[in-house]
Amino acid sequence: MKKLKVFIIMSLMMIFLVKPRTVLAKSLDSFQPKMINENSNYRIYQKLTRKGPAGSMGLARTFKYGNFQANAVRKVGKSKYYYVWIDGHKAGWLNQRAFLRDKIDVAKNVSLVKNSHYSFPTRDAINFATDSTGTVIDLDKVKASQDEVLSNDAGKHKIKFSYGKARAHTVVEVRSNAHEGVAKANKTEQAGKAASSWFKHYKTSGNWGKGASYAPETKPHVLKSKPFRLKTYFYQPATLSQDGEKIGVVGPVPEGVTISNGSMYATMYESPHNTRAHIVAYKFNHVPNRYVMQKLPWLPWAEFTRLASEVKVSPNIKLGHGQEFGATDRYIYAIANDHLLRHSAQSEEIMQISKKDLRIKRIWTFKIWNKSAKDGRYVHNAVFVNDKKFIAVYHSATEHRFEYWEVARRGNSWHPVEIGATKGEFMRNNSPVQGIAYDKKRKQIYLAFNDYLFKTNRAGKVLTSGHFHTGREFEGICVNDSYLYAELAQRPELLRQKIK
Repeated sequence: MKKLKVFIIMSLMMIFLVKPRTVLAKSLDSFQPKMINENSNYRIYQKLTRKGPAGSMGLARTFKYGNFQANAVRKVGKSKYYYVWIDGHKAGWLNQRAFLRDKIDVAKNVSLVKNSHYSFPTRDAINFATDSTGTVIDLDKVKASQDEVLSNDAGKHKIKFSYGKARAHTVVEVRSNAHEGVAKANKTEQAGKAASSWFKHYKTSGNWGKGASYAPETKPHVLKSKPFRLKTYFYQPATLSQDGEKIGVVGPVPEGVTISNGSMYATMYESPHNTRAHIVAYKFNHVPNRYVMQKLPWLPWAEFTRLASEVKVSPNIKLGHGQEFGATDRYIYAIANDHLLRHSAQSEEIMQISKKDLRIKRIWTFKIWNKSAKDGRYVHNAVFVNDKKFIAVYHSATEHRFEYWEVARRGNSWHPVEIGATKGEFMRNNSPVQGIAYDKKRKQIYLAFNDYLFKTNRAGKVLTSGHFHTGREFEGICVNDSYLYAELAQRPELLRQKIK
C-alpha cells in the first residue's frame, strides 16, 4: 500500500512537471491599437504555457496590413506576449517583438502654397507613432519642434518629432509664388435643375439596426431611376475592429470611395465628425461573393485568414471629411478638407497615399481664389483624374451657383481653371454634395446628393438626373472602366452599373 501511494505521488508529480499548463494573463483596460512589423517572422499562437507558446495559427505578417488590437498581456520567461485581434477577429498570442516599437512614421515632404490666411498643422504629416510596446499613441503626445508652419513666407522648415526613444522629421517648404491659385470664376452659367430632398437619412439597408446592430444583408438592392440602374456589387464589413481606443476603431461610417485596378478603397470613420480615419482596401478578385465579407470578424479562422490576408487597413491618418478621394495606378489622393469651412481663403491639403501600405507619402496644399482672398473657393468634393490633375465642385450658396474647377500640378504648384458652372440649387433644402465622379471617356461629371444623382457636361449643363427614394445617403461615387459606382451608408454598400 505504501509503495502504491509513492507511485501515485510520483505519477502526479511527473504530470505536473511534464504537462504544459496554460498561464494567466493580465487584461488591458481597453483594446490597444498595435502596428505590426510587416517583415516579422513571429507566429500567432493559440495559448501560452509556462514553457512558452503553443499551437501555431500562422505568421503575423500574413496580415501585415491588417488592423491589430490587443486586449491582454502576459510575460513568459523573458518574452512578453499580447493577445491580439485582427480586423475585429479574435486571433491569439503574439510576441511583442512582432510590433513596430518606438516608431514615428511621417510623410517626408510637405509643400505649401504661399497663403497668409493659412497655417499647416505639422502633426498632419504623421501616419502613426508607437511607444516602447508597439501601441499606437494619440498624436497630441508627440512632441514637435513646431506645432504649425505659417505659409505666408517662402522657405524651408525642418520639423522634428519625438516620443520616448522614437524620432522622425519632415521638411515643410513654403512655395514662393503668391499668385498661385488665383484665377477667375467667369464661366457662363448653364441651366440647372432643382429637386426636393430630405436633410437627414431615415432608412437603412434592411437588417442594419435589427437585432444585432450590424446584422448582415442577404439580398441585393436595385436602384432604378431614368438612365440609372445601380445594383448591389459588394456589402462591406460594418467595422474591422473591436471597441477600444479610438485610434484603432475602423468604421462603421463610410464617407468616400474610389475603385482602381480591381480594388476598392473606402474611407471609414468612427464618427463623421472626425478628421482622421482609416482607408480600407479590398481586392475584388479575392472576394468570393457580395455577402461574405460582412461576416469577416466572426468567420472560421481558416476562411478568415484566406480573406483577410488580402484586406488592407491604413493607420489612422488625416483625411478630412473623406469625400475628396480618388486613385491612380500607384497612389490614392485625398483632400483633407474641413467640411465646416465654406467661403474661406484657407488652403487645403492634398495627401498622396501609397497603395502598397496606405500611408501618406507626400503632402501639398493648394488654394482657389476668385481674383483675391476675399472670394476664396474652399471645395468639399473633388476627384483625381491623374497624378497631376483633379476636378472639384464648389457651391456658392449666396450666388446660387455651382462651379467646376480643373486644378493641375506643375512641379509642386497647383493651378486652378474654372471649366463650367451651373445656375441655381440642385437641392432646394441646401443639402450638401455627397460625392463627385468624372467620366474621362465621355467628359461628364456626376454629382451625388442624399439619394439623388445628377449628370452634367464639363460646362455644367445638366444632362440627366435620378431619384432613388432610398432614405439613405450616398457616401461617395466614382467612375472606373466604364462603370459608375456608388456607396451607400448603413450598412456600407457598394452598387454599380455599366455606363452606356
